[in-house]
Amino acid sequence: MIVAGSNGEIAYKLRQIDEISSIQIEKLSYGEKYIRIPSEVSGKVFFINSFYPNPDEILFESRLIAETLKERGAEEIIGIFPYMAYSRRSRSVIYGEAKILDVALEILDVFDEIYAIDFYGDSDRVKNVSAMPLIGEYLSKLDLQDPIILGPDEISLRWIKDVAKILNADYDIIKKIRIDSENIIVSSIPTDVENRDVIILDDIIATGETVIQSAKKLRTLNPKRVIAAATHALFGKDVYAEILKAGIDDVIATDTVINIVSKISVVKLIEEICLS
Repeated sequence: MIVAGSNGEIAYKLRQIDEISSIQIEKLSYGEKYIRIPSEVSGKVFFINSFYPNPDEILFESRLIAETLKERGAEEIIGIFPYMAYSRRSRSVIYGEAKILDVALEILDVFDEIYAIDFYGDSDRVKNVSAMPLIGEYLSKLDLQDPIILGPDEISLRWIKDVAKILNADYDIIKKIRIDSENIIVSSIPTDVENRDVIILDDIIATGETVIQSAKKLRTLNPKRVIAAATHALFGKDVYAEILKAGIDDVIATDTVINIVSKISVVKLIEEICLS
């Protein structure tokens, strides 16, 4: 059985797998959540919810629903979180930062298994499923000219290598200095980009600062095109507009978060989890 949370729209693309159970989710006028599962459930249940744009609320909601599913008869609950928030908070980058992921996973400990797509964090509790092959497949159809894949930092090497292999492309990293949780300074970029298609590839685009600053620097080096691609696009139209103004020709993301740039579906990945 598949159950969708309030941000689990992608579950409705999985109808060919199993029945989607109805669930009553309301946010009351005074801010509290109301959850009701009217029918009995049994066996294994797949619960799907994405942690954007209200991660704290979805975290608590997911716990409530999982607890209720257990009360209603679920024997095993598999949490599938296409975008799982706080994955970047598994370690302290700046002195004194809270390791929020540890607390989030304690809240989700009612789930027997947890899956997330392109999960950035470091935890044995979360099984990571990569959407990068899907992004690589999409990019391979764009008739790219001598492409080069740029990652936003050294950690990104673990996914830009895979996409570069699909495209038979070069790859390199952007160097940046992190000021705080949302502000960075791009200190240097690879310069061998003239007349080439450049893809800035990240797991998450949120504030867009890395993409914006990098695009401005790249444009001085005469690339053919500059494309931004990511699994999770956590931004609204204002950030999207700023990204385009900076000189990005196209922005590509998956539907882990429903967005104007969601051009690649991860339904196939979720189906594989549910059928495994």
